[in-house]
Amino acid sequence: MLAVAAAGYRPLPRTGSARSRLAVLVPAHNEQLLVARCVESLLAQSYPRRLYRVIVIADNCSDRTAELARTAGAEVMTRVAPDSRGKGQALRWAMDQVLASPAPPDAVVVVDADSVADRELLLNLALEHAAGHDAVQADYSILAGPEAPGAGLVAAGFLLFHRVRFSGRAALGLPANLVGNGMLFSRDLLEAQPWNAFTGVEDLEYSIRLRLAGFPVRFASSAFVYGPGAATRAGAQLQRMRWEGGRLHVARRWLGELVRTAFARRDPALLEAAFDLAIPPLGLLCMLTALGSATTGLAVLARLSPGWALAPWLVALGLVPVYVLVGLRAARAPRAVYLALAGAPAFLMRKLMAYRLLIRHHDPNRWERSDRQAAQSGRSGGRVEIAGVPVDTVDMAGALERLQAAIGGPRLFQVSTVNLDFLVRAQTDPGICRLFNRTDLNLADGAPVVWLGRLLGAGVPARVAGADLVPALLARVARTGARVFLLGGEQGVAAEAAVRLKKFGPNSVAQE
Repeated sequence: MLAVAAAGYRPLPRTGSARSRLAVLVPAHNEQLLVARCVESLLAQSYPRRLYRVIVIADNCSDRTAELARTAGAEVMTRVAPDSRGKGQALRWAMDQVLASPAPPDAVVVVDADSVADRELLLNLALEHAAGHDAVQADYSILAGPEAPGAGLVAAGFLLFHRVRFSGRAALGLPANLVGNGMLFSRDLLEAQPWNAFTGVEDLEYSIRLRLAGFPVRFASSAFVYGPGAATRAGAQLQRMRWEGGRLHVARRWLGELVRTAFARRDPALLEAAFDLAIPPLGLLCMLTALGSATTGLAVLARLSPGWALAPWLVALGLVPVYVLVGLRAARAPRAVYLALAGAPAFLMRKLMAYRLLIRHHDPNRWERSDRQAAQSGRSGGRVEIAGVPVDTVDMAGALERLQAAIGGPRLFQVSTVNLDFLVRAQTDPGICRLFNRTDLNLADGAPVVWLGRLLGAGVPARVAGADLVPALLARVARTGARVFLLGGEQGVAAEAAVRLKKFGPNSVAQE
């Protein structure tokens, strides 16, 4: 129904003018690779520049996100709260400050730091706000770029889940859901219903809260924002687990309340919201209908079931490709997306593995940063998170370059060597997590850390042990005239260390 409705959906163009003052919030955790691109796309909007601010929330960053965002032209709000990490926490913190300012905006827009905003994004969101809509969701789709494993199927999923479903719902007079990127909220809404969603799928959770509070979400089909897919297969797997595990958690938490409230208020709109929340993901529906068809077929062959019992299963199984093809046509999908459908069986098998892991364990409050490592590999490297601990993807040469560049700099540059013991302890000790999130360079000091990084598709190039790094660093800085100072240790330890280290850089080592 939604696919057919989307095929015939022709939204009326918004007319008039928009004069809403907007605060565009860009939550960013270690997004030094992509934040400048996002800021540049927001500053190049057709919307009058005097009417909006671009504010990057540098949330618990240990890289150059704040510096690069500021250089690109954004305002920067720096948040340091290692014990309350996550996009939802960052948004609430920033919204509270922005709305309490002497000149609060008329509405707040949220755009992810890895995204690129269409030039008309803010204008079309503001037009919907001017038309009286307090919560607005833009069309969010995959950014065209280098092909990662399964990128075509991910792009198809985004088009079906966002553009097709939301266009179909709009055609039927139904509200949309929030998808976390390209969202607008009026000041009145945020004052009446402050952001209070902090799980891994904070957008869906907040959508449910808004529906219960009487704030439907408007789909702005002419407002576009684009974000990259996961850079690796492992990253895509983690992303699927976060989305679908989070959706399952939200369904468990809110489905009963939606139904009870719908009957208590005699509100069919809330009953529809419950129905929408209860629908399983498309991949799971495919697997369930295939399993039901096969099981019923075997029962018919064994004369345990009448032949007509197979008919509804076959109809359901046939409707899946009909929905996909009609939906992709309605979404004006490019040819490459259709060609990617050939990989659907293998894609579903990988999803089956994700569901197996999901059943074993899923923490709905655990925050996972999206995979960026494909753009970060190389000698100078970037960062990947392994079990919640950031690790720099550098080899020995890259680490030495970073350290030499920091010598003579204006601030402390701290290095940590991350081994397997630290990873394990960081799972239960918040102090260790805080330390690793504040250091400037975290090195993979141990083969298990390198293996874990590679299993995640992170491309950690090699082990960089502290015992190897110190001599190599001393040999290099000795040629530049830099000096080394040894601090701490029991009586005589620094002197003995200085004697041993001087062979790597004569006359370069001093001790306390």
